[in-house]
This record gives sequence, C-alpha cells and structure tokens, in this order.
Amino acid sequence: MQNTRKLRLLDANILYSIAGILFFTIGAYFQKLNFNLGLIITQYFLILLPPIIYLIVRKIDLKKTLRLNKISIKHSILIVFITLLMYPIAISANTLLMLLMSLIGNLNIPQLPTATNTNEYMILIFIISISAGICEEVFFRGFILPGYENLGKKKAIIFSSILFGIFHFNLYNLLGPIVLGLVFSYLVILTDSIFAGIIGHITNNGFAVTLGFIINKMSVPISESQEVLETVEMSTTMALFINLIFFIIVSIITISIASRLIKIIKEDMDNKNGMVDFNLTQSILKYKNLDEKINFSDFIPLILVLLLFLWTSITQIKEIIYLG
Repeated sequence: MQNTRKLRLLDANILYSIAGILFFTIGAYFQKLNFNLGLIITQYFLILLPPIIYLIVRKIDLKKTLRLNKISIKHSILIVFITLLMYPIAISANTLLMLLMSLIGNLNIPQLPTATNTNEYMILIFIISISAGICEEVFFRGFILPGYENLGKKKAIIFSSILFGIFHFNLYNLLGPIVLGLVFSYLVILTDSIFAGIIGHITNNGFAVTLGFIINKMSVPISESQEVLETVEMSTTMALFINLIFFIIVSIITISIASRLIKIIKEDMDNKNGMVDFNLTQSILKYKNLDEKINFSDFIPLILVLLLFLWTSITQIKEIIYLG
C-alpha cells in the first residue's frame, strides 16, 4: 500500500524550533571553536539530518515530500542566471534595513570569512556554497515549505521564506535571505523539484564567496586605502543610501530579465504538466478546506526561536546605539 501520510504544519514548526535551538547553541559553540568545522557540523548534523530522520520515523514519503524529482539541464542553467539576476534585489533589501539601522548609531556588521588564496577559496566553496546549498534547501524547501502547504502554496512560500530569514539570527542579514527564500521556494514549486532550490542556493552563495575572493585579490595596500579614506569622508548612512539607489536601479533591470527567464520555465512546465497554474489553483483550493483544522497551537513551537531572534536583534540594536 502506498504511503500517503503527509507532513503537517505542526511537524514543520516542531523541527524548525529544534533546529533553530541547536543552531543557536551547539552550532554557535562549534563555530566559535573552529568556524569551518563548526559550519560543517551545523549543516550536516543539525540542519540536514534531523528532517530526514523525522520523515523516516514518521513514515512520510521522502521522495514526494522533499520533491526529489529530476530537473532538466535547460532549467538548471536558467535557474543559475535567475539567481544571479536576483542577487541585486537581495542586496538592496539588506542595504535598506542597514540604512534604517544606521540612523540610530554606528553599524557593526558581522563579517563572514573571505578567501585570500585558492585553497581557502575551494574550502569556502564547499562549506558555504555546496554544503549550505544542499542542507538548507532540504530543510527549508524540502521540509518546512511542504509543511506549510496546508495553508496554501502562496502562504507556504511567504511564511517559509520569513522563517528562512529569521533562522540566520542576524538582523543585518534578514531581508536578503527572505527575498532569496521567496525566489527559491517559487522555483521549487514551479519545477516540482528540490534541485531548483539547491542549484539556486549554491549559485548565490558561490557567487558571494567568489566576489569576496576577487575583492581580496584586487584590494589595494592598507597604506593606500588609508590615504583614500582620509581624502574622501562620507557618513555610513549616506554611503548606504547611495548604494541602495544604485542597487535598486540595477534591480529594476535584472528583475525584468529574470521574469522572462522564469516565464520560459513556467511555459515549459505548463506544456509538460498541463498548465501548472491550474494545478496550483487546484492545490490551493484543496488546502483551503484544511485551514479550519489548523490551530494556533501549531505555531507554539516557534515561540522560543522567535524569542531568540528577538533577543539577538535587540542585542545588535543596543550595540549600534552604544557605538553611535
């Protein structure tokens, strides 16, 4: 008999809470001891492993829930370009929030490690790009997203993306991941394949790692950069405002191109499945009937993680005010 047991909203919220607490405590502990090793432990043992074990124990179909379906080479290539085109929008979102934060004091933006040589670059590509791309997509787009589909596809995309942003526990990097979460979630549902999210996530993180590596290679000597800083004086707020305007202009252009590429994928899936939009509408109507069965108690597991995020955010805001 085919297993038809489905992932519930409560399942998603329970595991999100467990993973969030483990990430905030054990993950942070190991990352302080050794950042690279700590990230590997966090990704594979605290983020990837729990949902897989959970699905197996509850006898929920892994392939169907995680959407372990093939994706064409054509769509894979399009997703790479879509992700790169959406990158300026994610940057704009983070810049906007940092601009607002800069109005109350001086920022102290947490910096991720950047590679200074080829060996470091390859290590960071494996850890930050490949490992994070696989593990986080399985957790968020493979587990959290399906759990929220009882609310309907659109709400599932929105709520799972917000939870993705919160999971970073970093106010400076909240809106960017939410934007990318919206993109990856939509692509996963559109293609009905977790690999769409994995490809996009690996591309995004890989681009960030590569950009950091290139900037390190092209950076001028400290003495020269100090001379430049002494010559040009500009407030952080003004610099962020200029950056925001620039990235918004770039985003307007890249969004239009990305939307055309998404339309190509959508048309292909329409031809393959007989109108994806119709299928999505049917799914939304189907899940709409389940809304009455969803209780507030289903969201209780999220409270502790939300409190941890709130505490982290308040701590960062206090630091900004103190430095101001």
